[in-house]
Amino acid sequence: MKKRRTASGTGPLSRYAVDFGQHLEGRGYAPDSVRWRLRQLATLDRWLREHRLSAGDLDAACVNRLVTARRAAGRATLVSVANFSVPIAYLRVIAVVPPQAASQPDPVTQVLEQYRRYLVSERGLVESSIRVNLLVAESFCRTRDRGLEELSAAEVTAYVVEISARSSIGWSKKTVTGLASFLRFLHIVGVTDRPLAAALPKVAGHRRTVPCELDESDFERLLGGCDCSRDVGIRDCAILTVLWRLGLRRAEVAGLRVDDIDWRRGEITIRGKGNCHELLPMPIDVGAAIVRYLQDGHRRVPPGCRTLFVQVRAPEGAMTPGGVGDVVTKVSVRVGLPAISAHRLRHGTATQLILNGASWPEIAQLMRHRTIAVTASYATVAPALTSELARPWPGAL
Repeated sequence: MKKRRTASGTGPLSRYAVDFGQHLEGRGYAPDSVRWRLRQLATLDRWLREHRLSAGDLDAACVNRLVTARRAAGRATLVSVANFSVPIAYLRVIAVVPPQAASQPDPVTQVLEQYRRYLVSERGLVESSIRVNLLVAESFCRTRDRGLEELSAAEVTAYVVEISARSSIGWSKKTVTGLASFLRFLHIVGVTDRPLAAALPKVAGHRRTVPCELDESDFERLLGGCDCSRDVGIRDCAILTVLWRLGLRRAEVAGLRVDDIDWRRGEITIRGKGNCHELLPMPIDVGAAIVRYLQDGHRRVPPGCRTLFVQVRAPEGAMTPGGVGDVVTKVSVRVGLPAISAHRLRHGTATQLILNGASWPEIAQLMRHRTIAVTASYATVAPALTSELARPWPGAL
């Protein structure tokens, strides 16, 4: 077997290896992961040394040449640009490698950046909603050959009809909603002289109640699937308890901060849709689960991070809404239940509140719904329980 030759000496990046390793350990990387990232740094260092380059020459073109050379040599590892993203990001932070050159944005990109700022500052949307709206807006803009100033109602209608013909009802509705937001923005900033959002057609499809047969026994079963002898199990138990008892959305759970809990008053602040902050009473079991997580969970929190639920794997930091959803899905499968989403737990909470005698206005307030009709769609219960929502028939006794 032919041995791989290694060059002697050190390159321009070797002096940063120790600090890079300590940086990775501080972010919670496992020893094997630290060794692998250090190998990536060593590969970059060796390439610069062999080609008589300095650290300042390590740009995107340089990394592309390195990857291409390794592929041509038949190497099986470190043959993707993405393999070197972590060490290069660190070298940029400490100003050893020059920042990535920003390309001149095209007109569509400039409009989308302005639209993003509008969604954040004016509409107060969460990041997941912003991503969907930007995706819809970009897809719409990229299909046009002319400027947005010449946009007409007929073009808007034709685009929605085309999308609906090849998309599901759910995505078609999201497209109409996102496009309405984008068209309102274009009119507000003066790109279009008419409010074209009114030209959007409605997407056929009735609101369907989501069947949800989850009950208290299923919730206990989910808790039993959390291994509370481990830190991740204690965290997952607290997340499930918060979701079930308070009926929160996954993004609201991910957005909880340690400072949001008022232990003396027994209240917790929820950051909901539209950047609304609302106080909810904190049930005893919710408080107990959070206390256990904070005291016994051995949380490794990056400096300055005040997020309540954090990741247990590197890189450590705040959990994302997707991460909260993954907790519910994985635990439900682990205990033998069908794969459950975090949103289905929210539906289950509403159903259980109805069955326990809570009124519709009370449930709507807890769920933070704008209308009781939305709350009614969350629960699948006997028709007799929805009688208070019906309007009285004229002349009926």
